[in-house]
Amino acid sequence: MKPTIRLLIVDDHPFFSEGLINALRPYPEYEAVAAVQSGNDVMAAVRIHEPDVLILDINLPGITGLQLLPELKQKYPSLKIMLLSMYMPADIRLQPEKQPIDAYVLKNSGTDILLAALETINNGGRYFDPNIQATNHHANDDFSRKLKLSSREIEILQLLKEGYSNKEISQHLFLSELTVKTHRKNIMTKMGAKNIADLLRK
Repeated sequence: MKPTIRLLIVDDHPFFSEGLINALRPYPEYEAVAAVQSGNDVMAAVRIHEPDVLILDINLPGITGLQLLPELKQKYPSLKIMLLSMYMPADIRLQPEKQPIDAYVLKNSGTDILLAALETINNGGRYFDPNIQATNHHANDDFSRKLKLSSREIEILQLLKEGYSNKEISQHLFLSELTVKTHRKNIMTKMGAKNIADLLRK
């Protein structure tokens, strides 16, 4: 008899996690040992429950799934990580094959895809959902827009959030004020913001 594969599910929607657990119930080789809802709880949950596979949503409150990946792989190199998301990788500027993950599965795929991914990664392979396309209807929501910002744009956005003016940002980052204005315009375009108040809200 094969040893039971222990799963830790991370998703901020309990209803979805419960559905996932129910979908796997007919397959005794998989055991959901816990489910957590926030990125901030993941490291502790992995330490406590010692799962074989982490099924990880990307868009989480607190720390995102993507932000957790480097620390997870550093501290738990043998842990299998499956990203489970409603986002097509291209929507969030992600190349799954270049990430420290073992599988990328779409939330709207069926149980057969989930089982195929679990079997593949537990046999030492990598699995990428065959339903992955170039984009989907989540391509322009706030979360995917944020991930399309460059590192410089994120830096400027943070300073805007802290109340810095264009001139102050230019001095802080050693950029011309015109460059800052250009970045600010690009940020607002990518985020679909009408004005600075709308941008900061997003």
